[in-house]
Amino acid sequence: MGVTAALAAAPAAQAAPAEQPAEQRAGSSVAAPPAPCTGEFEGDKRLGPKFLPKKWQEPVGPLLNRYHRTGQLSSADFLKKYWEGPADTGSWKYPPNDGFGEVNGTVDKAPELLAEGERLDRFGSEFGSYLAPAGDDYAKRALPPQNLNTRDAAFPCDYHLYEVTKSFVVWEGSIAPWFEQPGGGRQIKLDPAFLNPGEGQRLSVKWLLDNGYLVRVPA
Repeated sequence: MGVTAALAAAPAAQAAPAEQPAEQRAGSSVAAPPAPCTGEFEGDKRLGPKFLPKKWQEPVGPLLNRYHRTGQLSSADFLKKYWEGPADTGSWKYPPNDGFGEVNGTVDKAPELLAEGERLDRFGSEFGSYLAPAGDDYAKRALPPQNLNTRDAAFPCDYHLYEVTKSFVVWEGSIAPWFEQPGGGRQIKLDPAFLNPGEGQRLSVKWLLDNGYLVRVPA
């Protein structure tokens, strides 16, 4: 057999392997979806996370029912209406009456004794002074979209769930519409007139945790 014939008869397996498609070279695994409440919407953290949880993703997904972060406003118009000052050092413009609604011209709030075993929750830093009965829709809370940003991976969407372990008195009432949200939920506001944290101390959710009035509950 001549050299040319021998080469022609060589097994196909000896030929150089065909190049694999790029997707096969990269591996067959699919990239994991982004974690809920991560990223920045339109590159601006004030507008909340780019990736919101799906409605079936507990615990926050079901609370975003009918939520539209800037309502019917564009992002620019929303920030113009509700943000004051430079983007990096300014602050939100919050509603009057500490965010409580009004009924017939009267602020809708009253002292309320929270009982042991009640479940409360909060979106945002534990150094704040507001809580809510657990489970209200986010839109009913009339909060800015920024409160959904995850700051600690242990608390996605900055959502915290608590249980009352020692009774204390608060202001409780309805929530006024604001931030292009309908409001109408219930809010709880701490007041040192009801619970004195002591000289030089600030009454906050963190103080309640540190002093045995609340405990964190897995969400």
